[in-house]
Formats: sequence, C-alpha cells, structure tokens
Amino acid sequence: MRFFRVIAAVAAMLVAWAGEGVTADEVAIVETALPGEGQRPQAMVVAPDGNLWVTEVLKHQIFRIEPSGAITPFRVPGEAVGVLQGIAFGPDGHIWFTSREENAIRRMSVTGEFNGTFVIPSQATKPTQLNKGSWPRGITVGPDGHLWFAEMAANKIGRITVNGEFTEFTIPTEDAQAYGVVTGPDRNLWFTESGAGKIGRLDVATGKITEFALSSPQARPRDITVGPDGHLWFSMNGTDRIGRISMQGEMTEFPLPADTKPIGIAAGGDGNVWFTAFKPNKIGRITPAGFVTLFDLKTANAQPFGMTAGRNGVVWFSSQANHIGRIALAAKPAQ
Repeated sequence: MRFFRVIAAVAAMLVAWAGEGVTADEVAIVETALPGEGQRPQAMVVAPDGNLWVTEVLKHQIFRIEPSGAITPFRVPGEAVGVLQGIAFGPDGHIWFTSREENAIRRMSVTGEFNGTFVIPSQATKPTQLNKGSWPRGITVGPDGHLWFAEMAANKIGRITVNGEFTEFTIPTEDAQAYGVVTGPDRNLWFTESGAGKIGRLDVATGKITEFALSSPQARPRDITVGPDGHLWFSMNGTDRIGRISMQGEMTEFPLPADTKPIGIAAGGDGNVWFTAFKPNKIGRITPAGFVTLFDLKTANAQPFGMTAGRNGVVWFSSQANHIGRIALAAKPAQ
C-alpha cells in the first residue's frame, strides 16, 4: 500500500516571504563571486577538513573553497570534457565527480591531481545525436563504502569502487531519468526519478529496487537529502513542491509558490531543511512541520542551483550567475 498525502489546504498559511518581517540579512546569507567571469557552478560537497568542492559546467573546472575564503580553480584535463555535474568526497580521500560527455566518473586528489577517468559501461537507452552516453548525474558515498551514481539516460543506478570497478542496476520504470542519490538512515540507497515522478529505494545488499510514486508524473524530483527528522526530503521542480518520504514510503508534499522551481536541498544545523528556489532568485527554508519562508538573494538573476550542508550548521549553495552562497545557521540545541 502506498501512503501519500499532500499538504494543500493550509498552503496559504504556510508561506512567508523575506521582507515581510524577516530579511535575508537576519539569516546571514553571504554571496561571493568566483574569480573570473561567465562561470556556472553546480553541484557541491564539503570535505571533512571543511573545504567546499564545486563543479563548474562551462569552463570545465572544479573549485576548492577553503574555510578562510581562499578559492582555487582546477581545470579538468581532457579533450572530451563537457558538463560536470555530481560531486562527492570518496572514502579514499579523493574527490569524485560525474563527467557527462565523457560518460565517465572522474577522480582527483585534494591537491588537484586528476588521477582517474573511469568510463561507464552503459550507453543511453534512447541515444540522440547530442547524447549517446549514460548521462551520469548525482553521485554519493553509499552505505557499503562504495560510490553510487545516477545514470539519467541509461535508466540505471551505478556503483563504482575506489578501484574503478562498476556494477549497474536497472530501474524498473522505463525512462525514469534518475537524478539525485543519497544514503538513507535505513542504509539503503535512495534516488529521485525525474522523468517518472517517483522516488526509488535500492537495497545495496540485494540490488532490489522499490519505487514510490509522487502525486504527479510531472513532479520532476531533483535533489534529495536526509532531513533533521530522519526522513528524506527532496525538491519537486515540475510541480513546485518540497517532498518528504519516510523509510516506509509514507509520502508528504508541501506546496510552494508557483514557479519556485526548487532544485538543490540540504538539512541545516538549525533543524530545518533549506532549498534553492531557481526561478524567483531566492533561497527557501522549510520546517519539519511544513512552514516555508523564502529569502531574496542580492545577486541579480542568480539562479540558485546546488546546495549542501557544511560544518557548524552552515548551508552552502551555488548560483549560476558565477556565485557561491553561504547561509550561516546556529546549531539547534540538543533536546
């Protein structure tokens, strides 16, 4: 049985905007331009030493941003390098990221040496002139200590060891377009199906995949994260909602204002979930009870995209307008 509910009747009561008693300055949103121009940072991850690592899609770079604020770009070598999307800090102490046009998983050291290009075995199930590869997207460390990634065009979830050995698992729904991946509190791998309007759960011990349908096939779920309440929270870019799913598959959807187009999502140290509101140029906050607040960004047409949790309660986000943002949040006191 699928457990599902949409919190809609009180939606008007659950949304507030910065400027109506709350300002972005009060939650300390800091936006910093990257060195250079015309860059589009996307996915991000914070390493154990506190350094932030970010993929950049137009100039094919990986950025390292230190807690001191120092920013170092590393240009990814190779003639076929295209869009760099997902990024993770591996169990081997290296940075791992997905390289779309190369149909590969790449590896680099924390000092900037690119020391591995691992070509994914699968190709697109529906190849086009522009896309013949598996279109790797999100990547994360799984509960088994290996790296797991979404193959958006090959309709699979992939696993790669630190030695470069691949295993792939086919998603039951055709053209599911897997996007985001995360390890759940239940030690299963969870992922979003942006083309099918579903959330998937993969048992890493058996390879079994279970799917949970959202309220609409056009929901386009994107990024997914573990929330402060032990549930998984995810953005629904197609239907302007934030979703929540329990480990048993109970689903709740929280409506956002029209054309919010959420993408990135992360748990903050304040006990809330934060997300990027791509279309209206805002950052969103949603409490575990579903109360939503949107905060304006100062950068014009910032197009906030990726998001990740850092140390000391900080939440980081990327903006397509060549910026990295930081939200400083006080850690929630222990109960």
